[in-house]
Amino acid sequence: MKEVMMCAQKLAEAILNSDVYQHMHTLEEQVTQDEDATKAIAAYMEKRTAVEQAMRKPDIDPSQLAEAAQELEDVQQAMTDCPIIRDMREAQKKYQDMMDNVNRILRLVVTGETEDDKGGQPTSGCTGNCASCGGCH
Repeated sequence: MKEVMMCAQKLAEAILNSDVYQHMHTLEEQVTQDEDATKAIAAYMEKRTAVEQAMRKPDIDPSQLAEAAQELEDVQQAMTDCPIIRDMREAQKKYQDMMDNVNRILRLVVTGETEDDKGGQPTSGCTGNCASCGGCH
């Protein structure tokens, strides 16, 4: 158990020291320091809260909801148009892809199975459904 925990700690440190994580972290810090980015994020959060509150009302006015949803879409687009936010999201996606690959490797080594990205079904090993199998080993 101790060896597993030590290896997990080494893996965590390797992730923290990776270029992918470092780049993402740097961009996240830059976003918090960028006035346009923080305004865009704050506007989005405010509009999202307004839409959520409108949806909770029992006597919801469809036109008000549609207007609030359009405003939310507009501020979301403004956020997407902000270059530093766009760069940060791209870096976050690369980080998530790296972490997904790490998890796939762990799953493959531990269980001998991987999951198909589309259906979440194992692509190797026993699926429990003989119809998908070429025969037991």
